[in-house]
Amino acid sequence: MSEDRPPYDRELPLWEYIRELGGVRLRRALIVFAIVFVALWLPMPDVSGHNIAKVVIGFFTMEYNPIIAYIYRHYIYNLVTAPAKSVTCTSNYVVSNSTQPISIISTTVLGPFVFSVELSIVIALLITIPVFIYEIYQYVKPALYPHELKAVRKYVWVAATLFYQGVFIGYYFVFPAFLRISLFWSCLFGFVHMLTVSGFLDTFIATLFFAGFLFETPVVMALLTQAGLIMPDMLSRNRPYIYFGGFSWP
Repeated sequence: MSEDRPPYDRELPLWEYIRELGGVRLRRALIVFAIVFVALWLPMPDVSGHNIAKVVIGFFTMEYNPIIAYIYRHYIYNLVTAPAKSVTCTSNYVVSNSTQPISIISTTVLGPFVFSVELSIVIALLITIPVFIYEIYQYVKPALYPHELKAVRKYVWVAATLFYQGVFIGYYFVFPAFLRISLFWSCLFGFVHMLTVSGFLDTFIATLFFAGFLFETPVVMALLTQAGLIMPDMLSRNRPYIYFGGFSWP
């Protein structure tokens, strides 16, 4: 093997590279994504009753309760609206007899269905991101030299960990804070706080992914520094401007 080539490198026709990427690597990741997506539409098991017949009948009645609906009610809507109740005047601006400080409405016939599909896609994507990363890593691995392979192994999994930490911060802290601020200004002007399903979901998704990508900043800076594109002393001198730009970008 030539010393000027990566140890895992091999000569293949262009079509073979394309087939391996799209026909093997990405297909595996997409299969996992599809399995997770379909699983989210299965009925939520009745862990207390253990009634299999009721679960099956639920497919054909209004008692159908998919897992994605359970996740939304218990882990998204309840969690992100609970802090909003701390805004004192929200009790004066609720819709009808609702006790919730925020009402989410659908303005189109297919709105709830589209909402379910989009939310399922986002959750399935968040779950299968490690699979996509692994398959892409296996695809580019033959073209990397040992020192490059070592750097990729170090940075890829650190970046993935930081991304999920950012998503958690966005989900648990940032998005509820956005709702509290929005409710506060609604109270000042006496507005009824009603959100459309598309507006709610778009803001929720944008918050999660922006927080996740924001947490990638250390990895990006480390890569740019290692590549010699920026210098550590330059970062030190301009740290306040970098922080300001990072938080004011959205």
